[in-house]
Amino acid sequence: MPRRFLFLLGFVVFLAFQKTEAQNVVFDTVGNTMITADTVVKPQKSAKSAKSVKAKKPHSPTKATIMSACLPGLGQIYNRKWWKVPIVYAGLGGLGYLAYSNYSESQSYLHAYEYKTGDLPEGVTLTQYETDLANKYADSQLQTYKESYRRDFEFYSILTVAWYGLNILDACVDGHLYNYDISDDLSISVDPYLRHTETPIKMPQYAQVGLSFKLNF
Repeated sequence: MPRRFLFLLGFVVFLAFQKTEAQNVVFDTVGNTMITADTVVKPQKSAKSAKSVKAKKPHSPTKATIMSACLPGLGQIYNRKWWKVPIVYAGLGGLGYLAYSNYSESQSYLHAYEYKTGDLPEGVTLTQYETDLANKYADSQLQTYKESYRRDFEFYSILTVAWYGLNILDACVDGHLYNYDISDDLSISVDPYLRHTETPIKMPQYAQVGLSFKLNF
């Protein structure tokens, strides 16, 4: 009797111990590894969640166009075409200088012509350069030079405006082509082409034979 009681008591204790162990053990369904309940498992952060990835803003051709319209070369900087900025300002500077130079010359010859003909407005004084022009050339010559410089001034002014507009157009085009994938792999492949023609009735089958051209760019 004591043996049976001790055996029964031991069996009950064993079952209780197994139940306690089952409550304190958690099985991972992924790796099938045993983790005790007292262990604190920190959730693993993925690489994307660990790093705060900023959303990449889309490149705006409209923004590039407006920037170049407000300040020449700014749209090229936005398009990451830095090497175009010196070209933009070289063109604007050169054409602007030629326009201003021809305007100054036309005004000098105008004042010399007005002084020569006696039509110089009151309050206008001649510079030494304009006085030398009046003494050097006749009325007709002064008028001819004046008109020539005036036409050149208008011509270079138009070119300056055109260069300014070209700067805007260039920024707009580069903005549209910013995300365009231009591959350096330019190749062409030629393959034989063969296709059988099927007919609804039983008759000799014919085939189309030729060449297939593929151009990669």
